[in-house]
Amino acid sequence: MSMQPYGVVTRDFVLLVDSGRRAEPGAGVSAAAIVGRWPVSGDGSIGPFRNSPDYRPRDDTSVTDAVDALLRLAGQSPTATGTLQMLLRVAPFDLAMNGDGRPLVTRSPDDVPCVVVVTSAAHRRRVNPPGWRRVDLVALVTLLADGVDVLFNPAGAMLFRLTGDFIRETMMMTDEDAATAFEALRLAAASGVDPWSPATPA
Repeated sequence: MSMQPYGVVTRDFVLLVDSGRRAEPGAGVSAAAIVGRWPVSGDGSIGPFRNSPDYRPRDDTSVTDAVDALLRLAGQSPTATGTLQMLLRVAPFDLAMNGDGRPLVTRSPDDVPCVVVVTSAAHRRRVNPPGWRRVDLVALVTLLADGVDVLFNPAGAMLFRLTGDFIRETMMMTDEDAATAFEALRLAAASGVDPWSPATPA
């Protein structure tokens, strides 16, 4: 079974759903399968993302949080990449530290120097660096050296490397850029299909 999360559009929400719990035709989506949601107002505008307190990962391969989910979807469609950037701008992370106040730098599987970031407590339990620091995107960029990328959730079912340039570009997004990403999500939601499907245009 595919481990990709997917989107469900309702009248009031765009839902981010764990792929392992796809509902049968005609059945509703279980609350335990909903990672989170974006509210949709009467005029079609999209509100800020809300994590779902009822979400329960079904096993160790499931997504643990919204950033983990959108990392798996990024590259699948332009809308998914834009949605990921919206989340990265506001999400907290845990950055692995080497014990002397500097970020721990390791090598990715393709031999690129990277700092290590985890997006949830579940991923944090799988990695054992000398220390951790809670950071937001601005703090992460401040600590990120030139030529170093970011390795997300390296001990999870699916690890991801985002380039340092992508992280910096995301931090530099303006409110207008964010509005453009929200508009892409709104248009995809208005079509009534999975907003992050490869067939969904940006």
